[in-house]
Amino acid sequence: MSGAMWAFLRRDYRLARTARLALAWQIVSVACTVPTMYYLGRLLRPPAPVLGASGGDYFAFVSVGVACLGLCSAGMGACAAAVRQEQMGGTLDVLLLSPAPVWALAAGASLWTMLVAAGQTGLYLVFAAIAFHLDFSRANVAGAAAALVLTMGVCAALGVLSASLVLLLRRPDVLTSLVTSASVLLAGVFYPTRVLPSALQRAAELLPLTHALRALRLALLRGDGVAALGTELRALLLFVLVLSPVALVAGRVALAEARRSGIPAG
Repeated sequence: MSGAMWAFLRRDYRLARTARLALAWQIVSVACTVPTMYYLGRLLRPPAPVLGASGGDYFAFVSVGVACLGLCSAGMGACAAAVRQEQMGGTLDVLLLSPAPVWALAAGASLWTMLVAAGQTGLYLVFAAIAFHLDFSRANVAGAAAALVLTMGVCAALGVLSASLVLLLRRPDVLTSLVTSASVLLAGVFYPTRVLPSALQRAAELLPLTHALRALRLALLRGDGVAALGTELRALLLFVLVLSPVALVAGRVALAEARRSGIPAG
């Protein structure tokens, strides 16, 4: 881990220690969300075949969807939120003078948020499994890990794009909000994409979260391995290969422009 990333992590950890109420609230939100999804799922019995990999169990279906959405939203928005915070605090010029590469600045700015989001996601799934008997006994760890790594790669690329726009436009993060909203509507977080009109089903295929949710549900709930997840993993890999170079170029352009002209507090 680079020095810049360690510096970000130490700073954000110290700030988090002074805001323990926020951490407690995240735990409370998990404790409230999981039962809500469970009792909502009880309305959808007997099992619905359209729910696919979850075996018709709506609670299992929506639990993976909500957990993945939270992690992906954090991954996309963490870097942009950090940049905006520096803009509003008037400390962005310190970052602009740093010789650290784009990837180190982006990763460092996102690291603490992603660690917290990962912990919250893990807590959500563990609580669902222990308190409400969400069944992960057939989970394929390799398949889930492959899907998660590729999903985080896509989110990281989108995060750098979001941060680049915030840096250049001096406005709050719009890209993360747009992608998250579209994903909630189309990607199959709360309902399967098969219930959508055909035009919206085709649009859903253009969202990374659609493929991430399919892969994670198949791996965690049905036990599909890497080979069986080939179609969804290839789609996620394509997103990574397309978005990563674009994000790196956008990040370098945004940093170069900001260093050249200077960015005052927004």
